[in-house]
Amino acid sequence: MDQEVLSALIGTAAGVVLAIISSLVIPLVLKRQEKVEQRRGVHEKYAQPLAADAVNLLWRLDEILFKGRAQYLGENAPKTPFNIYKRVSTCYRIAAVLGWVRAIELEQSYLFFGEDASVEDLRAAVADLKSALADSPHVEAHVLRGLAEAWGIPLPADHATVARAAACGNAEMQHVLADFGLIHYRELLRLDEARQMEVARRMSAAVTAAIGRPPVDQEVLQATRARALAHMSVKQAWIYRDWQQAIGTLMIRSVDDAARRFDVLDYGTFERLFFDEQSAEKPWMERLEAVVIGIDPADPDPADFRVVQLRAVGRALAALICAIERLDLERRILDAKACALARRLLAEIPPPDVAAALTDA
Repeated sequence: MDQEVLSALIGTAAGVVLAIISSLVIPLVLKRQEKVEQRRGVHEKYAQPLAADAVNLLWRLDEILFKGRAQYLGENAPKTPFNIYKRVSTCYRIAAVLGWVRAIELEQSYLFFGEDASVEDLRAAVADLKSALADSPHVEAHVLRGLAEAWGIPLPADHATVARAAACGNAEMQHVLADFGLIHYRELLRLDEARQMEVARRMSAAVTAAIGRPPVDQEVLQATRARALAHMSVKQAWIYRDWQQAIGTLMIRSVDDAARRFDVLDYGTFERLFFDEQSAEKPWMERLEAVVIGIDPADPDPADFRVVQLRAVGRALAALICAIERLDLERRILDAKACALARRLLAEIPPPDVAAALTDA
């Protein structure tokens, strides 16, 4: 082939390659880099405040659950300025985290909806946090096992059947509470003996029907009445998922001309809402307070499942903080002490399924 022709072909091919690179490859690389930077920017604008409030709540839970400093949550704690502040701020810290979660969901942020492994870890931690605050099937199963033991009812080995029976028992309990004008399970202990026997009969009928067993003898119900009522009278305070969303929405406000669309209410605004007895938001304040008021992790009531609940919340928060630590950010947003605390609590607090098994043991 003539040298000039070969040179011309090489030049043409090089031009074509350069044209492809400049018109296709380089724009694709730039677009991909732009998406990376956009995702990183979204991560930073929401990861930092979420991390800050998650760390604040985790320090408080560490104080309550492991440091023996929960005296301000006692139902009869003196109403000193310090105790009042600690009670209200504990509720605020829970609500603030729910607020950031809601804000991120509303903005459809990459922080929850990205595809990175660290984002998946963060998404799983948020799901665990919501579950810890909202889900009670393990409590229903615990109550069922206690009643079965008291009444001498063998439970099937099939976990799905046990779960259905526990759900049936809980459904009957809702009828019981409504029929007797009760709100809390603990109020069952205030009923007179005749009404307690009626509760025992109704609950035993629901449970035995669900697992296909014969009814419990009247003599057994009478002999185990107090014991069975103690098993039924659990302390629990759940913030169901729709309630979490409502509290989260309550906690955020829109902001104009800012890096993010939403911000969370400051403590002062929350405190005014908390103490406003005429506010339409008062029921949400009471639901937040119900999660923590009266708990005593140093001397836990076996019937109070809120300590287990708060431990699960603590584990989910620790996982959330560790996931944020692994995000691809340009600057560090978590201090070493917060990360060390998160890793310690992840090691100390068992996963919910293990914790439930230990509770039933």
